[in-house]
Amino acid sequence: MWQRILHLGRKPAEESNLFTEFEDSLMLIVDPEQLTNNLLSKLQGLMDVEKAFVYLADHSESSRTFSLVDKAGSGESQLPALAANSKITQWFRTNREILFFEDKKEVTEYLRPELKPFLDLFVNLAFPLISMDRLIGIVFLYLSRGPLNGVQIANLQVLSRQASLAFENALLFKERLRQNERMFRAEQLATMGQFAAGIAHELRNPLTAIRSTVQYLAGEFGEGTDQRKLANDILDEVDRVNKIVGKLLSLAQPAESNPEDVDIRQEIERCVSLIEAQARGQNIRLQTGFAEDLPRLRFDPAELRQVLLNVMMNGLQAMPDGGTLLIKACRPAENAGDSVSAGERILIEVVDEGRGVPYNLRRKVFEPFFTSKAGGTGLGLAICNSIVKRYNGEIWIDQAEGGGTNVKISLPVR
Repeated sequence: MWQRILHLGRKPAEESNLFTEFEDSLMLIVDPEQLTNNLLSKLQGLMDVEKAFVYLADHSESSRTFSLVDKAGSGESQLPALAANSKITQWFRTNREILFFEDKKEVTEYLRPELKPFLDLFVNLAFPLISMDRLIGIVFLYLSRGPLNGVQIANLQVLSRQASLAFENALLFKERLRQNERMFRAEQLATMGQFAAGIAHELRNPLTAIRSTVQYLAGEFGEGTDQRKLANDILDEVDRVNKIVGKLLSLAQPAESNPEDVDIRQEIERCVSLIEAQARGQNIRLQTGFAEDLPRLRFDPAELRQVLLNVMMNGLQAMPDGGTLLIKACRPAENAGDSVSAGERILIEVVDEGRGVPYNLRRKVFEPFFTSKAGGTGLGLAICNSIVKRYNGEIWIDQAEGGGTNVKISLPVR
């Protein structure tokens, strides 16, 4: 009996050192993946843990899910994200205790549809990460030996509290970085706006003179001649430059908004009808999905269409060989910990099946003049971002399930 307890537990001095080391790391580590590895090593020092999967609340850019930080003990499974209103998260948000799957079979059966991916990996225990009276994460463990004794359970509870503080610090640090990035982007837009306004005004007059002159000369050439074709090509290029100048001005000096109550479903369907012909020509299938009883937005309809059409056109351009473009709108999940509660927002998603946007470029695409498309100006998404921000919304990019791009737009309702 004593041998079994000695095998399952650790010496008090060793346990104390493990807790002290982990507590010291709270002040040193702000990267969630490093914290995950650190937590796993401490768990392995206290009990027979073979696999650990750490899920953290992902509140970046208004996202409302719990995402897997790192498959710390195994990389063989594509574990899904957990919605903030899933049964698992709701159970831990309410009960705030360690869940032993074998001991609480009724709970396990209730959660089985969502627990199945974890049960397939032999996970037999999970515990919540609670900070400031808020669920910030869930840790799933596979213990090769069990059950735990009373000392180990107490140690796990202490480690859970320490880990909650550590991950909360990491999330706060990431949020501070995001705020700094947003401030930098706002300053960058302001600077670019002033620069763009000056350049645009200087370009408008000579462009008008060039266009009128070339248009006059084109009339001197016969239809079908090389000279007439060249003149028309010049006119097309002048018009293209004029459009770029117009975009510069809209970025620098946005037109006065005229917000009104708009039906987001109606506006999306209108934009879909505008791109339908081009989508059909590219062999792209358009799909829409809407939650019931969506509230109305307080938004300028022209600006909303500008944002939606720009994002949808990007989706079409990402699929030159065809595919499916999905546009949907819903209410985000509750209890997301966002600055604005989920019930007061609408989430719009535009999902394509293209090549996707690399993770390191997903923020850059909203910067003025940044583009990865040949012939692109790099102003479309910058203007979309500027419009959305004026309405206290958020726009960001995630990877779609099939590897494409999922552009998400979170907007406050009226």
